[in-house]
Amino acid sequence: MEQEENIPNPENQDPVETDAPEAELSEEEKEESVGRLKSKLDDAYGKQDDLKSKYLRAVADLENIRKRSIREREDAVQRTRSQIISDLLPVMDAFQLGFAEAKKHEQTSNFVEGFSMAMTLMETTLSEYGLKVIEPTGEAFDAKLHEAIGYEENNDCEEGNVITTVRTGYRIGERLLRPASVILAKASSTDGEAD
Repeated sequence: MEQEENIPNPENQDPVETDAPEAELSEEEKEESVGRLKSKLDDAYGKQDDLKSKYLRAVADLENIRKRSIREREDAVQRTRSQIISDLLPVMDAFQLGFAEAKKHEQTSNFVEGFSMAMTLMETTLSEYGLKVIEPTGEAFDAKLHEAIGYEENNDCEEGNVITTVRTGYRIGERLLRPASVILAKASSTDGEAD
């Protein structure tokens, strides 16, 4: 029964006091109140715009960081891949020299066949990682991809064209790992001399 006494009864409660009725406010007080409310509203909109611009900048920064980290990761993979393949180039050169020498002897034909398969497998595997061979024999000299190590007189080719590739060049994508070492054609000296 005591519990019933503690329960508030809406009929027994005192009326809640409210602010003075609007009719009692003067016009100046109303305008001042409206001005304060507008000022607070403008401040709130300003803070909202500021927070929105900060949010958009933060989202843009996060997107840039994500893109940069992806790009840096891809660059690191590409650098590592290029370094490993660059380290393998002398091994490939040695294999090619050994293969060329082994082909000269008839008694090594069985070894040459196995050697050829191993070379093909290695070249195929490295090409899957983006390795491209630069073999410019018969092409025009390109200083970006070729390294001229000498000239030979040759009337069959246009002057400045590659007549022999001494050492094969390689690149991965657009990155040059090693230029091709080449010998270029030059016009014979007898053609230019007139007696």
